[in-house]
Amino acid sequence: MTLKATYAKQEEIPEAHREFYAEKDGKFSLAVEGLVGKDKLDEFRNNNVALKKQLEELTEKFGEIDLDLYNELREKAEKERTKKLIAADKVDELVAERVNAAKAGFDKQYKGLEDEKRKLSIQLEGLLIDNAVRDAASKSGVRAGAVDDVLLRARQVFKVVDGKAVAFDGDKQLFGSTGDPLTVPEYITSKLTEAAPHLFEQSQGSGARKAEGNNNPGAAGKINRNDSKAFLDNLSDIANGKKQVA
Repeated sequence: MTLKATYAKQEEIPEAHREFYAEKDGKFSLAVEGLVGKDKLDEFRNNNVALKKQLEELTEKFGEIDLDLYNELREKAEKERTKKLIAADKVDELVAERVNAAKAGFDKQYKGLEDEKRKLSIQLEGLLIDNAVRDAASKSGVRAGAVDDVLLRARQVFKVVDGKAVAFDGDKQLFGSTGDPLTVPEYITSKLTEAAPHLFEQSQGSGARKAEGNNNPGAAGKINRNDSKAFLDNLSDIANGKKQVA
């Protein structure tokens, strides 16, 4: 039976599973740590689509503008205006305009640098977390198709502090079983394996194969390729008189 992430009413939840759901914002949601709702995933996807569309529109609108020619014409017009102000004995007005323009340019440049710094910081933070998550996921048996889901979950938990990925629950830092700060690998192997086991490949160890064989009534009667070849060789030798039946 497949469990739904949310139910509108408690009565809709199968009675055997009600203990696993908690009420939030008027709905009953599956109490799973790090669960990302479909609405959040849709919002993330829709924002990406909207940004891509805006970029395409801007490229179409301004892509053919010659910026060098535009700057040349603007500079020429500014020089003509300066000559007129000087000729009209409005030097003070011209100086005030130049000072205000310089200040506005400085403020704009400063804001641009701050925005760029913030953007680069966010990108660096995302890269550090994503790289750590991808590396840990590849070593922890995360399914290839589930890596993006793991990334989304990890981004809600980890923040970069002093160049390191640090786990938080709100403003509270999270710690692992040893009392040390929770690392990305430990988050995946200890937290996600319990909260979202469907994100991981099924175990391929001898124990899993043995269990699979015990659950398959025909498993005990199967002969592997090597055994089958030996059996056929023995039959051939007996038929050719090279061996006798014991």
